[in-house]
Amino acid sequence: MTDMTDVQRDEFLSDVRVAVLVIERADKGPLCAPVWYRYAEGAFEVSMEGDSAKAALLRRAGRASICVQDESPPYRYVTAEGPVTVEDVGGQQRHDLVLELACRYLGDEQGAGYADGYSPEEDGGVLMTLRPRRWQTVAY
Repeated sequence: MTDMTDVQRDEFLSDVRVAVLVIERADKGPLCAPVWYRYAEGAFEVSMEGDSAKAALLRRAGRASICVQDESPPYRYVTAEGPVTVEDVGGQQRHDLVLELACRYLGDEQGAGYADGYSPEEDGGVLMTLRPRRWQTVAY
């Protein structure tokens, strides 16, 4: 078991993988939710509905953790934790963000079909940005 270099970590995170976002809750265990993410310039970005439990908890906590793993040998994972910002996104900006993420995970044709469910005239989305302060990287 070894740590990844920063370059190895960034390459690992650039691959298409589903992450698990973890957000603290005061009254029970943390909320753990699978999410699509974009990793750029040392930060994770996740799109979600503005009225979702994730968005409300993120606004309240102001921080989160994220875990990205490879379930096939050689096993590897990255966890990160740090402060978050939650920014309202709507209209064309929201549609374009959903389109980018959906195409990343579903391919161009299916991604475009998925994004069609988010009209450029609609508001109601948010973009969460997590800027890691602590990292753990493991490669077996």
